[in-house]
Amino acid sequence: MYNTIYPVNIKPYVPPQKKPAAANGEETSQTSDLQRGNRGLEEYQKRDKNNYQTPQYPNGKKASIDYSKSRVNIAQIINDFKNTAQAIGTPDYIVEEVDQYLAMAQTQSLKDEPNKKLIQTNLKNASSILDDFISKTLNKNSKVVENWIDALFLQQVDYKFDENVINPDFLVKLPGKDNSKALAIAEKNAEKNTQENAPAAAEQLPAQTTTEPSKSKTIYIPENPEIKKAFIQGKRLATANESQKALAAFGFALNIAQNTNDKQAQSMVCFEIGQIHDKNDNLEQALQYYHQSLETASDNNLKAKAYYSMAEIYNDIVYFEPAMNHYYAAISFAGQAENLNAQTKALGNIAQMYAERYDKNNAIEYFHIAKGIAAETKNNKTLGAIYSKSGDTMKMLEENVNALNDYKESSRYYEMAESPVKMAKNYEKAAYVMSKLGNSAKAKSLMQKAYNIALSANSDYAEIIAAELTKI
Repeated sequence: MYNTIYPVNIKPYVPPQKKPAAANGEETSQTSDLQRGNRGLEEYQKRDKNNYQTPQYPNGKKASIDYSKSRVNIAQIINDFKNTAQAIGTPDYIVEEVDQYLAMAQTQSLKDEPNKKLIQTNLKNASSILDDFISKTLNKNSKVVENWIDALFLQQVDYKFDENVINPDFLVKLPGKDNSKALAIAEKNAEKNTQENAPAAAEQLPAQTTTEPSKSKTIYIPENPEIKKAFIQGKRLATANESQKALAAFGFALNIAQNTNDKQAQSMVCFEIGQIHDKNDNLEQALQYYHQSLETASDNNLKAKAYYSMAEIYNDIVYFEPAMNHYYAAISFAGQAENLNAQTKALGNIAQMYAERYDKNNAIEYFHIAKGIAAETKNNKTLGAIYSKSGDTMKMLEENVNALNDYKESSRYYEMAESPVKMAKNYEKAAYVMSKLGNSAKAKSLMQKAYNIALSANSDYAEIIAAELTKI
């Protein structure tokens, strides 16, 4: 398979639109999710068009990921398509039909100004034919080739044909296929085309091989005793909200890590410094340290967390495209680390971003994908959180029936997770929706159930619900 931007755990991952990224499955409140607080929509609305300066990303450009390095040429895609068709034993008459569409795509790509839509259409037609053959062969519906093409279209594709431009991150490695020529070209252009931190793309294809992704989720503690001591001290001070002292401790740890060339320690310390700046709304500094963390990071979970944190900043200050790009990168590395919880949360945030722009179809589609990933975790808290978040979003979109169904499912999962307070909160939110629909009797019944659950859990939250009961 390719090094995937859409991890193998997503079965299948079909992005609904042209560009698709704390990962512990815990639920956040509706207020914090839908109203971005002091640095969110209010900040956006208060911008002075003459004086406000758009925050620059860490490299001084309009993106903190250099996506030019993840560019793939159409020639490579067409060649890989042909190789894949041969590798899976496609009959000659089907290969000929596929080649007709590939030839039309190539002809268009050789023009001075290639028509992107025509090229994409021909590749989609070719993928449909190949998927039909796979489906009949396996006696099971398959869209694996179409998904692969869709994933590639999300990348920075150069539609001007040039077979001398090879990006090894996108290179299909087929058994028995000599890729030495392509690899030689890739090596020649390595400085231009390769990258270590930005995600490579594509969907899983038959008869492909790849390196086993990192499965490590162990919390990293530096081995160097001086770094370790300063790192733990910094964590303790940060937890106690002693930001300046924590920054001093982490700064000391970072200095030693740089002097000893301990890249793993550097990436961890930079991430922690970024977290402190993030918490204190020093957004530019936070972005700089998250980006610096990525430059030395080797752990995919850390990369996912850094990209996710950057996405949250861009989301909070209402920068849609960079937020999306970073969420997608977070999804990519979380997938390589087989971190389904992180994928679920990032997908849910993408869905919510669409909802905040009242793009109902994409919001519903992304929540559908997120719920599917959450189901694979078999973690009831993760499932409870994503259904509750979906319910909050559906309520905002006036999709009240969907909201009620989501709250019902969330309560069910939280019951199985033995999280009574969160279960009660979902019943409370369902009561508000029911009241909005004009069914006050049912609303009161739901609120009463929320109260009983909270009371049985000996939670102070029962007092809050008791006060709400008097208002229904």
